[in-house]
Amino acid sequence: MTDIAIIGEIMLELSPLSGRNFALGISGDTYNSACTLAGLDINTTYITSLGEGQSAEIIRLDARQRKIHLLEPEAVINKSPGLYMISNDASGERFFEYWRSDSAAKALFNNEDLLLPLLKQVESHDCIYLTGITLALMSETCRMMFTLFLVDYRNQGGKVIFDPNYRPKLWVNKVTAIKAIDEFLSTVDVYLPGYEEEEILFSATSTENAVKRLLTIEAKEIVVKNGPQNCFLITKQQVENIKITPSKNVIDTTGAGDTFNGGYISARLTGLTAKDAIEFGAKSASQVLSIKGGVLQPTQLSKLKKSLTSMFNSTKNK
Repeated sequence: MTDIAIIGEIMLELSPLSGRNFALGISGDTYNSACTLAGLDINTTYITSLGEGQSAEIIRLDARQRKIHLLEPEAVINKSPGLYMISNDASGERFFEYWRSDSAAKALFNNEDLLLPLLKQVESHDCIYLTGITLALMSETCRMMFTLFLVDYRNQGGKVIFDPNYRPKLWVNKVTAIKAIDEFLSTVDVYLPGYEEEEILFSATSTENAVKRLLTIEAKEIVVKNGPQNCFLITKQQVENIKITPSKNVIDTTGAGDTFNGGYISARLTGLTAKDAIEFGAKSASQVLSIKGGVLQPTQLSKLKKSLTSMFNSTKNK
């Protein structure tokens, strides 16, 4: 069985019901992906810190129920999980307010003495996955330490999977973000950007322009998510434009990219080709688009498991 380690922050989510009433949820970009991976029977370890208190215990229970193994520092960090609140304008567009600057996860990602022992516990995992959000939460010292750890990890055969998932409010400025992400790409094996990040961070003026830049980076497998119509697959200096079927029942776009990533990675770890994994990732994303929230429901995951098994068996019989 393939093991994956994910490094990130799990947050509490307040989503509006009516008036001043809100529903309490549990989310976070890498956590949404982790829920998909674990729900598709990939052994999933999640490195984070939740701190202490009732909110931390609520998240720990949710992770246990989803069969996600949480890996936290032995020394309890006297802080709480981050929190964000969703609001909507008249057209339904979503806006977010965050309270995460003093979260337990951020404290962990700014303390190399706490973070490094956790990383050493996943040295034998086949893959490590993170996003630019995790990178942004790290201090520069921790980023340097983490990069050195990944060099050794990859030398031992491990693969690093990375989605830049750029969030401007988490970075001091865009220049800092560009520098950190660009430098980090030298440690990445599988890169999963969205085209909009190529536009914002690397001044792409077209998908062709973005592809030209991406052909120069070291990652051996690159999937550029380009909205509901297509993805670009770049492998071994070859580029394929992979058409996908747009979802016809979009209720909420929350977690679509995260779920695509979870589906894509699950498919690749199961043994599908990158092209077939894109198809499965898109199918996974279309499922989360049809519900409120960024995490797939058990019935959806059950259907996706059957679909993944069917796709794998079909490739074996070819």
